[in-house]
Amino acid sequence: MRDVDVIVIGAGPCGNMAALELARRGVSVAVLDWRTRIGDKLCTGIIGRECAELFAPAAEHIHGEARSATIVSPAGRHYRIERATTQAYIVNRVSYVNAVAEQAQHAGAEYILDSRVTDIRTAGTHAKVYAVGGSTRREYTCRIVILASGFGSPLLRMVGLDGNKKTAGNRKTSDCRRDNCRDNGSANVEYLVGYQVEAIASDLHETEVYLGSGTAQDSFAWLVPLSGNRALVGMAPRRRANGQMGAFIDRLRLEGRIDELAGEQKAWGIPIRPLSPSYADRALVAGDAAGLVKPTTGGGIYYAFLSGRIAAEAAQTAIARRKYAANDLRGYERQWKAVFGRELRIGYYARLLYETLGDEQIERLLDAFLSDGDIAEYIGEDVAFDWHSKVILKVLRHTGIRRALATLGPSAAPFVARLLQARG
Repeated sequence: MRDVDVIVIGAGPCGNMAALELARRGVSVAVLDWRTRIGDKLCTGIIGRECAELFAPAAEHIHGEARSATIVSPAGRHYRIERATTQAYIVNRVSYVNAVAEQAQHAGAEYILDSRVTDIRTAGTHAKVYAVGGSTRREYTCRIVILASGFGSPLLRMVGLDGNKKTAGNRKTSDCRRDNCRDNGSANVEYLVGYQVEAIASDLHETEVYLGSGTAQDSFAWLVPLSGNRALVGMAPRRRANGQMGAFIDRLRLEGRIDELAGEQKAWGIPIRPLSPSYADRALVAGDAAGLVKPTTGGGIYYAFLSGRIAAEAAQTAIARRKYAANDLRGYERQWKAVFGRELRIGYYARLLYETLGDEQIERLLDAFLSDGDIAEYIGEDVAFDWHSKVILKVLRHTGIRRALATLGPSAAPFVARLLQARG
């Protein structure tokens, strides 16, 4: 039996950042993960400029920089968006996340891989974590647990949390399992299902985003350049793809956007609403496990880093005060809500608004907004890869968009109203 101050479950960006922050503060910390390879999770690997500045990737981990992208409308019209400066970086996610783990280990964190957590008990004077590695079952004790185990973690129920009960028409848990993703203990969690495969693309120079019901129902698809003529092809619908991914790949081949596939297609779950409460007795939930993901795009690396840092600070405070009851840990949720709670709320309603739109309505909005030659000047410096709320609300004030929204009908009106109410 081992005894440390904090056990972090999950060696993704959130868990690694929490471990790094704790170790740097002199808190003893152990990280458990069922994987044998740190950072090996499906993701496009796109991070914004702000993330890259705060959590700088090594040069060898960067596939490329992005200051432009092309949006392809349902009718096949192309709208190119370009900024004068770099807006995002495409990174090797495995190497990037692993580098944070290496820093954490150098600072004193212990990593125990190939160790699947089977039970957590938080009653009593310590928390106990039970894990199986190979044929060996081990018991660990700590003062507080940070759950950074990703979307679909069954560990939430072990600490007395039952997932996000609010839903907007997501699929049954059994459907998600067929897609090789899991729910987090509640059949009503709101999530997307990401599908992605690597391909060879010899003439791809910037990210392309594809919209429309014929491509990705209620969502979008992407073609992201990597290095060496490689690219990522994917989509993130709210329901099972039902052949849409295959049709999208065929379309890209037919249009000459990709040459051939270079790997197996995989799927993963992406939460789009935060968990509340995200704390329990002797436990904090962070990153994807807490639903701290941008609802608009499904991006989660930056918010994972930030929430890992916030969780580490909250854990250290709890240890210093020797107060571990759920009521004593409420400040953790207040902290992350102060940082990006508004972003999650506005992003969520923006997604719901988008999901009400038909192809013709999407065309109308794109034409009203992106056909404007002065669009870059109108948006100004409000475009930020990791913070969408300001530009979303500014777009809603755009004269052409307001006129177009007025024609969308009653199905869109409630979500426009909620977006405007969410400004506060």
